[in-house]
Amino acid sequence: MRVYVFLVLVHLLTCLSSASASVSRPRCHHCEKPSYCDCSRQNLWRIPVIPSKDIAELDLSFNKLWSIMNNEFHGYGSLQSLTMSNNKIQTIQEEAFVPLSNLKELDISSNILESLSGKWFKNLVSLQHLNLLGNNYKTLGQGHLFQPLKGLRRLELGGPYLQSITINDFSGLSEELEELFFRGEHLQSYMIGSLRRIAPIRRVSIALGGLFERDPTLAEVLMSDVANPNTTLTFADTKFDKADHMVPFKAANKGGTTHLRFKNSSMTLAAFVALLRMLSYSNVTLFVVEDAKLFLTHFDLGLSPLKLNNLGHIVFKNLEVPQFYSFPAFFFLAPVMKVLHSLSVINSSVFAVPCETSVDLSNLQYLDISSNFIDDFRLVYLMCDGKDVFQGLQTINISKNYLQSINSQLFTKLDNLKNIDMSGNKFYRMPENCSWPANLQFLNLSSTRLTTVTDCLPKSLWILDLSHNDLTVFDIGLPCLKELYISGNKIAALPSGSLYPHLTFLSIPNNNLPTFSSDGLNDYGMLGYLEAGSNSYICSCDFVALMADGLTGHRVELRDRADQYICESPDSERGKAVRDAHLSVFECHMALALSLLCSGIMAVLLLTVGLCHKFNVLWYMKMTWAWLRAKRKPVLKRAELKYDAFVSYSQMDSGWVEAHLIPELEQNEPRLRLCLHGRHFVPGGWILDNIIDSIEKSHRTLFVLSQHFIRSEWCKYELDYSHFRLLDQNTDLAVLILLEPIDKQTIPKRFCKLRNVMNSRTYLEWPDDEAHLPRFWQSLRRAIKRPENDT
Repeated sequence: MRVYVFLVLVHLLTCLSSASASVSRPRCHHCEKPSYCDCSRQNLWRIPVIPSKDIAELDLSFNKLWSIMNNEFHGYGSLQSLTMSNNKIQTIQEEAFVPLSNLKELDISSNILESLSGKWFKNLVSLQHLNLLGNNYKTLGQGHLFQPLKGLRRLELGGPYLQSITINDFSGLSEELEELFFRGEHLQSYMIGSLRRIAPIRRVSIALGGLFERDPTLAEVLMSDVANPNTTLTFADTKFDKADHMVPFKAANKGGTTHLRFKNSSMTLAAFVALLRMLSYSNVTLFVVEDAKLFLTHFDLGLSPLKLNNLGHIVFKNLEVPQFYSFPAFFFLAPVMKVLHSLSVINSSVFAVPCETSVDLSNLQYLDISSNFIDDFRLVYLMCDGKDVFQGLQTINISKNYLQSINSQLFTKLDNLKNIDMSGNKFYRMPENCSWPANLQFLNLSSTRLTTVTDCLPKSLWILDLSHNDLTVFDIGLPCLKELYISGNKIAALPSGSLYPHLTFLSIPNNNLPTFSSDGLNDYGMLGYLEAGSNSYICSCDFVALMADGLTGHRVELRDRADQYICESPDSERGKAVRDAHLSVFECHMALALSLLCSGIMAVLLLTVGLCHKFNVLWYMKMTWAWLRAKRKPVLKRAELKYDAFVSYSQMDSGWVEAHLIPELEQNEPRLRLCLHGRHFVPGGWILDNIIDSIEKSHRTLFVLSQHFIRSEWCKYELDYSHFRLLDQNTDLAVLILLEPIDKQTIPKRFCKLRNVMNSRTYLEWPDDEAHLPRFWQSLRRAIKRPENDT
């Protein structure tokens, strides 16, 4: 029975093992870039399966990972960056990172690891950046934790639970280490020399919280191990409430520290003064306080003056001063001020600097008081009304203050001044004329709401920044200018290049620039670089062609991206990058296209005229019009006809008509009434109208055919209209008399019906023999005479 129960248990365990192994690993669905997968914030509880083996960066932060197993990174051999911060990782198996031999960055910060193991890193031979901050470990293991990491350059470790550092904790770290961030706000023990075992590190950041108050001796011991002339020492997230808290900084003084920084810290004025006194006679050349708070408290000036003769650069940036309006003038800092070469007080609530302080800054070369509360009046006070102060100053930055006027006279006597940054103020307008230092080379007036520029601009400028104003034109000649920045305005044309003979760089994006041409670029004799994207470009053929060759023909290089040059018109290309625009031949070669079009139209017209002439289209149109007009008239009955015959003849044959035809038909019985154009056409009327009217009122139309008739234009009209009547009424209305032999081929081919009549009917020929005349006249009368019962 026991054996049976044992076998059942074994079977159940096997099934459970198989079931757990069959559970599929999650997948990451945010691998948009070829080598990067963003798998953060996806509630992952295991390492996901990646879609490609070529992934170089994997972000697994802010998930629910709690344990990293040995086989979970199988297939991640190409990974170079792995981030697993802000999870719940509490265990990592020793072989978990073995496949990651190419890994350069590993971040497992902000988890709940209670212990660290050097075996994790034994195969991470390429690792350069390791972040172990914010875990629950109290120690760094059994020592030699970082022994395998010979190429490590940046190390971040420590956290709220770290209590002790031993002598072997940092052994194995080579000279490659460049940056160390150490957090030990609850550190209780530190073995002297632990950090000294590492070669001098270029940058060391220490976050010790309240350790300077709780155990200043421990803080001093730790500081003595990292203080070095070649190390930039930064204190982050630390409080300094009292003057006594600055005692450990004598270790920095003894260690020869040259660069000292405070970041995200708080400090009282008493502690600050004590720090300066502690650093007297030190090698500190750079002193930086950034993202910190400075509280007003009573402080003791002491008896001896401050001695910081090596201090050349002071930076206060984003310094919050809750009672800035009550702070005293630091006249006691005069000895320090006299040695300074660079002073930056940025975004630190400065609203006034006494003239006396400016006088003390006699060796200052760089002054930055940007993003403060300086107005026009207090700037005059700072500059001592333009008198003999700041004689060595080369650069001044007074941007983002409350200035409203360009008071250039304050700087006129500063012969060494080359750079002035007045951006971010509210000037609105510029004086017509200004007086500037003779050697001024750089002037920044960007974001000052200027609408126009004047001759106030100094002619000595090399670099001018007028970006993000309201300028519509820029046409001030600056013969020495090399770089011009006028982006973000409303300028509609490139400035004339002849005004800037030495210009090498032009930045004019985000304006109203519709185009620029080869000629415009050629005006700039030395232009080498251009930024002109994000304008509303009219994509003409010349402009598209100019952009297609990348401006190489003008020796100009675009410094912004080509896809920032977008077509606004024509409509067919709107929204496309200029380089992708395709214009038609008609758009690109307007003059040639119009010439070809006009030539084509002319050719078609000539061809049409030729065809109309060849196929008598004009004749058909005229006769159709005449026929339509005649159709609108009521048809006369035969009794209503006025004439027996309308005689159509050439004026050259009038002699025959008057000598033979008229006497014979009108004077001999039976007399006939003939309509002749010489006596019956209405004077002043249109000839064609007379012809039509005469034919309509005649019983017959008598054509006296001869060579003269064939060549007569008006005879042709009479013949044409008669031809229409033949077609319309289908009766024998035409009587033909041939005065002389005529080849039928000479009759116009368009009279096909008439030619058929001549072929099918007989016509009268004027006889050469007088004996045949009676018969001729008899036949003619018979053809013309109307029947007696005609009604």
